[in-house]
Amino acid sequence: LNARIAMDRAWTVMLYRQGLIPHKVAATLLTALKKAGVEGYSWAGEEWLCKQLDGDEDTASAVNYGRTLQEPMARMQMRAAILEVTDEAHDTLATLLDRAELHADSMMAGQSHFSHAQPTTYGAYLLAVHDGIARGLKQLDLAYELTNQNSGGCGACSGTGWPVDRQLITDLLGFDKLIELAYDCESSQDEIPAILFALSSIALTISRSAMDHGIWSLVEIDNLQAAPEWLGVSSFMPQKAHTGGMFENIRIACNEIIGDMMTTVVTYKGESIQDVLPVYKSPPYVLKGSLQARKALGLFRNVVGTARINKERMEEIVRNGYSGAPDLALHMIREHGYGGRRAHRICCHFVRIARERGIHPADTTGALLDEAARIGAEPEPHLTTEVVHDCMTFRHYFETHNNPGDAHPDQTRRMVGERREALNPLRAAQAARRQRIADGQARLDAAIEAILNEQ
Repeated sequence: LNARIAMDRAWTVMLYRQGLIPHKVAATLLTALKKAGVEGYSWAGEEWLCKQLDGDEDTASAVNYGRTLQEPMARMQMRAAILEVTDEAHDTLATLLDRAELHADSMMAGQSHFSHAQPTTYGAYLLAVHDGIARGLKQLDLAYELTNQNSGGCGACSGTGWPVDRQLITDLLGFDKLIELAYDCESSQDEIPAILFALSSIALTISRSAMDHGIWSLVEIDNLQAAPEWLGVSSFMPQKAHTGGMFENIRIACNEIIGDMMTTVVTYKGESIQDVLPVYKSPPYVLKGSLQARKALGLFRNVVGTARINKERMEEIVRNGYSGAPDLALHMIREHGYGGRRAHRICCHFVRIARERGIHPADTTGALLDEAARIGAEPEPHLTTEVVHDCMTFRHYFETHNNPGDAHPDQTRRMVGERREALNPLRAAQAARRQRIADGQARLDAAIEAILNEQ
């Protein structure tokens, strides 16, 4: 309703400046509208005005000369919602960067198909989460651009016979641009699914990471534990002090966003390109989705940002696995002339027999690797046990994984720094959006005062 009041005020100013209503009508309407608050104000503002003007229907109805009911108020509501989500997303990105820097050297098992793949770091993992949210935020930035456009004064689909100044409305309400094509203003409204697509992209990353963190917080794994203030409790089981509830609430919020996105897509698919109620009633999905996104981002930022990370346990899990095998195969290829498939086969047999015999990765030997080669009818590599240990115990892992973007702590710190710098212009652009809206409001307030003070 705040958007409705602002639009009614701006429209009245425009009608007067265009000479479409006399000063007396404009002043009467604006005097009443200055008193308008959300409480009691109806979506059709002239109903409220008529009561304020003692039933003067003719004067009250002037506020709607030459325009349709809903445009562009829904856009004003949705842009405000996007701005709030964007603030929350920026804060979440900043927290993830801080945590990634803190844990740039916290080694953990990189997973592929829920199995050890290659060692990585918790910092590198958090950077991946950061980048996923950042990509969704780029979509949300585009959605804001598509939303913050003035559709007011479009009529039903072909404009209006009144000589209105749509650009003035654009400026007074802080829109970035005018939607020129009248038919497009109400018939398309594809900014709504665009917003929900962006929110869903952010939600997907958050939800997936919430699942990861929930698994890692299991007592049996103990990679992390939430801060006490974020632990869940049970009314029946006094031992419960679990992290899972918070991560479940995050996923529930994300489910709501994605569900409403799907509802909107299905709704739009079945409708004609014209002003129809199923499309007209879709903005609430954006408002609800934005609230859920803020909830998910806020919970995620606070729980992950304060979690206790068990670095020793993370590293223990890595060292109990066999994810040094890819580097062992690499050594055989580069230093001993084995072809890629042959080296891979030998290392596959090597890990298999080590597992079958319960041999810890740190206890594997060059002799075991030779045995693995014989199983595959391949030449024995005759690697020393020390070389095998170098690969299987990660003595020099980060030294050899230092390409741009690798899990080397220095690479993580470099990328954190670059992303911190990239966040600054994003925050500046966000401030500029709010300033444009504030500047429009200031122009509108000044225009109203000028009319009321006019003799």
